[in-house]
Amino acid sequence: MIKIAIDTGGTFTDFTSHGILNGGQLQKVAVKNPTNHFFPAKGILEGLHELAESWETNLPELLKRTEKISLGTTLALNALLEKKGVKTALFTTKGFRDALEIRRSQLSNQWDLSAKTPEVLVPRRFRFGIEERLDYKGDVITSLNDNAVIEACQACKEAGIKAIAVSYLFSFLNPDHEKRTAEIIRKECPEIFVSLSSEVSPRIREYERTTTTVINAYCTPVLSDYLSEVKKELKAFGWNRPIFIMKNSGGLSDTADTEEFGVTTLLSGPAGGAVGNETLSKMLKRSHCVLADMGGTSFDLHVVNDETNQLVSQTDLEGYPLTIPMIDIHSIGAGGGSIVHVAEGGQVNVGPDSAGSVPGPACYNLGGEEPTVTDALVVLGLINAKNFLGGKMNLSVKKAAAALKTKVADPLGITTIEAARLIYAIAAEMMADAVRLVTTQKGNDPRKYSLISAGGAFGLFAARVMTSLNMPEVILPSQGPVFCSWGMLGASCRTDLTASVIMEKKNFNAQRLNEKLQVMRFDGENYLTRLNVPKDRQKMRLTMEMRYVSQHHEISVPWDKDFFEDSDKAVVENAFYDAHQNLYQYAERDKDWEIIDLHLACYEAENENVLFPLSQSPIKTKSKTVSGEIFGLTGEIDVISLDEGELKNGCSGPALVDLSYTTLLVPQGFSCQMEDEGIIVMKKEARDGSKN
Repeated sequence: MIKIAIDTGGTFTDFTSHGILNGGQLQKVAVKNPTNHFFPAKGILEGLHELAESWETNLPELLKRTEKISLGTTLALNALLEKKGVKTALFTTKGFRDALEIRRSQLSNQWDLSAKTPEVLVPRRFRFGIEERLDYKGDVITSLNDNAVIEACQACKEAGIKAIAVSYLFSFLNPDHEKRTAEIIRKECPEIFVSLSSEVSPRIREYERTTTTVINAYCTPVLSDYLSEVKKELKAFGWNRPIFIMKNSGGLSDTADTEEFGVTTLLSGPAGGAVGNETLSKMLKRSHCVLADMGGTSFDLHVVNDETNQLVSQTDLEGYPLTIPMIDIHSIGAGGGSIVHVAEGGQVNVGPDSAGSVPGPACYNLGGEEPTVTDALVVLGLINAKNFLGGKMNLSVKKAAAALKTKVADPLGITTIEAARLIYAIAAEMMADAVRLVTTQKGNDPRKYSLISAGGAFGLFAARVMTSLNMPEVILPSQGPVFCSWGMLGASCRTDLTASVIMEKKNFNAQRLNEKLQVMRFDGENYLTRLNVPKDRQKMRLTMEMRYVSQHHEISVPWDKDFFEDSDKAVVENAFYDAHQNLYQYAERDKDWEIIDLHLACYEAENENVLFPLSQSPIKTKSKTVSGEIFGLTGEIDVISLDEGELKNGCSGPALVDLSYTTLLVPQGFSCQMEDEGIIVMKKEARDGSKN
């Protein structure tokens, strides 16, 4: 049987598959297509047809032999970033309708008087204060006023509202008022989508919880419509099984879950890459890896320490706080399609705007006129213009040069080739700074991290970033250009459950913790069982979110036992102090602490993944004239241009190594070798010519 994973990116959609067809040996097939932004479901279907051709069959037959389809999508994220979500209302406790706009007094850029705050997704006229109130223990002070909810529903119908977010004070301790509100909304407005904070983010902190719930309401209907269309298109070709969706946590769920909780898919695609990073780390026995994924729209980074992914319980996305478990992924707007601007005074800016796939960079010859990083690479001769995207696109060097000359070279008074080199250098330094942010600025020494090259474009920058941070090696897997979809092939089903307890050290109560934990375990088992995960493959991992009493933010403290005992208070205390010591290099062991939340990860035992081989059909070595500065030399130079099938004996720079959907730049003083199936490792050579 065959497994298929699909990653819909901002510029390209990647399809990766492996399995056995017609009783043969294990086969591994990957294809890459431009993303269809106008009809994304049909774009997926077009790619699947091409994938079927690669399997030497048709789509109905391929789907008949397929046991699992996993999908990563940027649709919910794009709806948020482009402000194209549905018209949303907010029901909140009377007197607190402005909490969404007041935000927090402490901002990350609070000393910047010109800094802009993100757009409020729900205008004030659509924020309704509902009469109800709970106290800090979750006990009822004021009962829910059903009539107030009905009146607000009527106003929403008249305003054409498509989704309602419900976030009441202390609902994370007692969800009864929110559940009753949902019952009324579904009766009065059955066509309106409902998002409850007690289901989306049952955690303390009103503003963050409300924002997360509103984003879920704002984006989920868009995602739901898309998934319905995908299911419809696939059903026409015989697919009647579930479609698994990649979540921010690195786990898979089905469409029934994500059509209620679209917020869990905001970083769906990059999360697949993070899973792949952890998988590759274990396969190659590299305990510390930085995944650098440069696609057409963004540059995504992810760090693995001790062969393990790191989840964060809260993060910010474009200024919006999200209180749901997410793999720690950092992104900047430095993809191949990032548009280059020359500002007043001659400052050259790369991104964050992207040309996307249509019209795309000028070299695509689809009407794009803005210069991009890809245009610079084409002008420098680093991209084979006649064999782009596996030979599916012919690029126009003339159009690329014209865009660079008009928009960059002429305003700066330099030649077109100098403009291309400048853009290359700026993009490389932007990426190196991003790697510093996730390593040195977090107290990690980049010299112990392997740099994993992923995405279609990063192989041309990898050596420069590696050198800038003194990293020991670059690892380029043959599946690197489709790395996020490859990671999804090995992903497991997962859900993350949270329960707020807010328990100080002096009030430590094992029975209360166990009661919460028992409910969470029951819900987690039911969730995995619904996804057909056998009991013997169901795993659970408990984490306590803890802090010093009155501290603002929590840290995650692992708990290895299945339950709590009253005698565990000292064990919990030491676990908190040790976790704080490891994270911040100090711990105040005489200060009291408190448990804020319990977080239970419920997941399927780790699935296997396989490496993809390099091509075994070498093409005759060629030479190419390129700009020497990119290779650490001066002037124009001739470099060898190798096909991946010619790498059995390795090579030394200066050289270019062409793979199906990417190119690896090997500078002077570097060499690369095949280490494992489909794995290319590039290192600096010692002065005597040997590898360091």
